[in-house]
Amino acid sequence: MASMAFDTLQYARRLRAAGFPEPQADVQAELMAEAFGFYAENLLTRDHFTGVLNARFGEFGALMDARFSKLEDRMGALEGRIEHMEGCIQQLTKLTVRIERTQFVHTWILGVGVAALVVPQLNVWLA
Repeated sequence: MASMAFDTLQYARRLRAAGFPEPQADVQAELMAEAFGFYAENLLTRDHFTGVLNARFGEFGALMDARFSKLEDRMGALEGRIEHMEGCIQQLTKLTVRIERTQFVHTWILGVGVAALVVPQLNVWLA
């Protein structure tokens, strides 16, 4: 930490010049020196502040990297599920086309069957 210079002698002289008694001026100068010493140890310097900020931003960056990594993993899993669902949809589409063709064939077979039964019966009735 940077040290702060406090001239107790000059402070006591100024107090005496202002009318303070000598013992009171000396005690107040000593107390001010102690107070400055205490607060000088607890002052925040630019270097310390920058170091703390850099450390915190580093921690934050690591945390965000971890969270984005988890998010990327989840997105990869979702992409896999989407691809699987697309495959299922393609299979369902093929099955639907087969069912439609089968229904068409069944309709024709039913029509031919009805015609094979109805036409001879109509000949009997109309004859």
